[in-house]
Parts: sequence; structure tokens; C-alpha cells
Amino acid sequence: MYLLLNTLLVLAASTTVAQGSIVAGYAPSWKNMTDVDLSQYTHINLAYAEPLANGSFVMEASYNVSEFASKIQKSGGQPLLALGGWSGSIYFSDILKSTEYRKRLITGIVNSLRDNKLAGVDIDWVANECNKLDVHNDAANLLIFLKELRSELDSAFSDAKKLVALGVGMTPFLGPEGPLKDVSEYAKLVDYINVLAYDVNGPYGDSTGPNAPLKFQEGKGAQASLASAIDGWTKAKFPASQITAGLAFYGRAATAKSDMTAQSWNMYQSREAEIPRGDNDDGLWTDRCNSKPPHFSGVWSYSSLHKQGVLEGAEVSKAPWQRYWDNSTTTPWLYNSNSKQFISYDDPPSITAKANYVSERGLAGVSVFDITMDHNGELIAAVRKVITTGSTPPTSSHEQDTQTSSESSSTFSSSSANSGSASSTTTSAESTPSPDNHNKENTSPRSGGNCGNKSQYRCMKEDGKDSEFAVCSAGVWILQHCGTGTTCVQSGDYIYCDWPR
Repeated sequence: MYLLLNTLLVLAASTTVAQGSIVAGYAPSWKNMTDVDLSQYTHINLAYAEPLANGSFVMEASYNVSEFASKIQKSGGQPLLALGGWSGSIYFSDILKSTEYRKRLITGIVNSLRDNKLAGVDIDWVANECNKLDVHNDAANLLIFLKELRSELDSAFSDAKKLVALGVGMTPFLGPEGPLKDVSEYAKLVDYINVLAYDVNGPYGDSTGPNAPLKFQEGKGAQASLASAIDGWTKAKFPASQITAGLAFYGRAATAKSDMTAQSWNMYQSREAEIPRGDNDDGLWTDRCNSKPPHFSGVWSYSSLHKQGVLEGAEVSKAPWQRYWDNSTTTPWLYNSNSKQFISYDDPPSITAKANYVSERGLAGVSVFDITMDHNGELIAAVRKVITTGSTPPTSSHEQDTQTSSESSSTFSSSSANSGSASSTTTSAESTPSPDNHNKENTSPRSGGNCGNKSQYRCMKEDGKDSEFAVCSAGVWILQHCGTGTTCVQSGDYIYCDWPR
């Protein structure tokens, strides 16, 4: 995933960020937070709310925003509103070029923070096929927006100076001649930026490779990494002490075209175009940003690698999986010789290496995607052993009134790890429905039977109210379920999982 102006705005009580003081994390609304130790994070971003064309925004959530914010505060952290994301960045360019729409967006942000007693707002401006981007004006308009936001925040919350930060891509903001060479004016307006240094190699490339390399290997895979990103931003005159490093608590799967054990020292090998299914939370989804048929994301959470028997220890794989370590990128990878599946991910040693890098470079801290993907707190513990946050993170004043805003609401939109649609969850593949012809009279495939060699997708019921669907895989129907709370929707020959309408 390439980020153009993936912008994070965070509000706190002080404009001074202590070196290594931030341990932030994303809390997706479609995930279960029950087992997450919120006290391990100084800032938690409630993801996501989506801006509309006129500058207002709509929020949808599976949890009560104010209630969850209160839990975060009681744990010693700061709850932040996450705005935008993969499918919520469509209108940012148009909004920021309009004085009226910028004002409406800023008003909505202020009202939402006040109404829900939130400590801040996290604005993720993601560049993808959905967006209307304007490289000639977007960066300049962002600067105008930040100046106006800064002024409005100071006015609306005069009793507590608010912290403003930017979540950014791996290169400085794009201008008409490429990445800007001087972003010092942005540094004057914000307290820190968060560099999202993951999704470096994935389904958009021709070879397997590291999802989140500390450093890249020259001539192998995407030539980008956490270290190169930090170098790029500091070279563009953004202070290292105002930068946090984005960490991934997940990995990505690919299918190699040949047996990777023949060259186990080489994690860069040709991959199949089709994305294999990731963990049990990964399901077929339709990307609203393009016309591609439904597909898997290939995402594996670190937690699922353990729960589904791929790993049986922090650094121990379980047969038929084999764990390898790449010294060039300081990352682990897994390979299954039976299925030829490859998984690049992060584990305690690689996270520790990144945390040490953060400390050595004098960065402001880290930001994690996402807080539900850890296993028994192993990854966040690796971070905490290196990153010093102090006894209590800074907190905002929440003495403001709680009048209701017409510009904002209290629910959140759905998304997936790197997409804008709901994830799916597969149950066991023991049930194999048969390949009945697709018609309105037949609402459920008959159990058993072959489905042929053609890829087929069928909702078990076509009323859009049921979570079950069937996938034709290797000549047989495989029964699967959409993610919790979502249902299967038939769209011609394809399906997607979505929240009930």
C-alpha cells in the first residue's frame, strides 16, 4: 500500500513530545478488544470514520465510542478519532481545496472530540485508486488545512494546548516534481509524524519479500524500508525527534512459483498472481477502489500464526512450516513446502530490532497496526522493553461541554487491515456444497458434489442477511463465513461481505 498524504492528527495536552515517549496503536471497530491490555499504549486510534464529499463525516462502530474512550482513559491512555483510511480517503483532495469544506471538516473534528471526550483525531489520507489526487496542490492545501486546524483547536480548547501530528507515507509529501525536498514548515505546525513503514512488499509485486523491512536489500524487492523512510524525512528537514515508526503486528502470505527451500537464503522469489487466503479472519472481499473480482488479502495476524498452529513458539515454527531469518532486512519469514506458501511477518526479535532503531535514531516512539493482532502481548512487550514511555502518558483536559453536534455522530465505519471492506472468517471446510446453477429460485447450494475448474462464488442465501458463502476451490465447493456481524452479498458472478443495510 502506497501512501501519499496519509495524515495523522493527534491532540494531547502538550506540544512537547519526549523522545521515545509514544506507543500508539490502531483499534479497528470491527475487531474484538476484550483481550487487549490497553494500558500498554499511550495513544489508541479508534478506526475509522469516513469523510463525505461536503467535508462532513460519517462514523460507524461496533462499540460505543464514548464508552470505549473512557476505558482507554482509565487505562492511562488517550483515545483518538481515526478519520479516513483505505476507503475513507476519496474526498480529501477536494475537501482541502475548498474553504467551506475545510471549515466543515474542522468543525466536525472539534465537535466529535468534545462530544465523545476524545483526546485527538487521527486522519489517514491514503493514496489509492479511489482517490482524486492533485499532486500540484494537495501538499500546499494540506499546509493550509493544518494552519486552520491549529488555529481552531487553540481557540476551541484554550485551556489545554493540543498536540497535532501527521501520519505519513514512506516518502515526503508529493508535489508536482516528486517528493518535497523541504517539509520544515509542516514540522513547525505539528508535534510528530508517524511513518507507516509496512506493506512494502505484497500482492502488488512480482516476488515474495518482507512486509516491513528494517532495511531493504539492494536490487531485491521494493527498495523501501523503515530506515530509508526515516532517512528520507530527515533529509527533507523534518526532525528525527518528531517522528514515530509504524510497526506491523501482522504479515502477508504469497504462493511461490517454485520450491523456496532450494534457495532458503533467498526470500525474494517469483510469486503467483493469485493471493492465497491468510488467517481465519481473512475472507473474500471486494475492493471498492477497483473493479477486480473478490479476493483474499493474504493477511496473517501474529496472534493467528500461533492459534492456527503455524508457530508453536515466538521463534519456533510447526511442521510443515519452516521459519527462516533474513539478516539483510532483519525480518523472519515462513515457508510451507507442501503448499509453497510464504509468509513475511514480524516477531519479537524483529520488533526489538526496530524498537532499538527507534531509540538509536532518537525518534519519538512507535505506532502499531493493530492492537488486536498481538499474541499474549509478546510484540508490545518487545516494544516496551526498549521504548520508555514514563509512568503515565500525557492526557488532554476533558472539562469541555458535551453538547450534541450535527456535523458528527458516534459510530464507526468498517474496514480491513489494508482495505475498506469487512473481513471474513472461515469455519471448517468439512461441508462442501454442490455447484448448482446460479438462479434466484435456488437460494442454497446442495451439500456435496464437484464444482468444476472455473472459479465460482456463491452466497448460500441471496437475501443479503446470511453470513455463509461457498467458494469453488480445486473442483469442490468450500463453505465459509463472512466476518462477525457481516453478511454475504451476491453481485453477479461474485460476492462480497458487508455490514447489513
